[in-house]
Amino acid sequence: MNSNVPSDVMELERDTFFDFVKQYSGEKVANLLEFQDITNVNCLLACKDPLEILLLDSDDLLELKKATCLKLNNNSFTVLPGVKSKLNLLKCVLTKKRNELKRESSKKSSNSLITNILSDNNSISNNLNHFADILAATPTNTFTSSINNCVTAQETIKRYLIDSLDNWCKKNENN
Repeated sequence: MNSNVPSDVMELERDTFFDFVKQYSGEKVANLLEFQDITNVNCLLACKDPLEILLLDSDDLLELKKATCLKLNNNSFTVLPGVKSKLNLLKCVLTKKRNELKRESSKKSSNSLITNILSDNNSISNNLNHFADILAATPTNTFTSSINNCVTAQETIKRYLIDSLDNWCKKNENN
């Protein structure tokens, strides 16, 4: 049994999926899954017990049962322990790989979100510094013009901050 799981295992479908299963778990497990039309990882992991079909009494299952089970003296069948183990190991390693890929994807989107936030924060900080420079350079000839400039500058900064936050929220609402 090969312990290497390809990074694109979640994308494998039909023949490429069955080829992977043959390499990893053997031909018996691959045939069992193919018979049931379990054609990809998500379908396999969603299937509670792929061995359950072998409990059914059907002539259509005789060849599959002969390949994956032991026929008992009372004409019933029991699944070979190796087939059971290989299928359990396959499901376990695929679940682990799926979770690993989800964590990597989540980490990438978190890093992207943090980068966007830091970039937006730098823009806001730079613009606030720019507004502070404008305020500092504004002449204050009279008391009245100083108050009017201050109120206008405060309103401008307030409006800018509100608009920046609104834009940031819109940009990141899907994350």
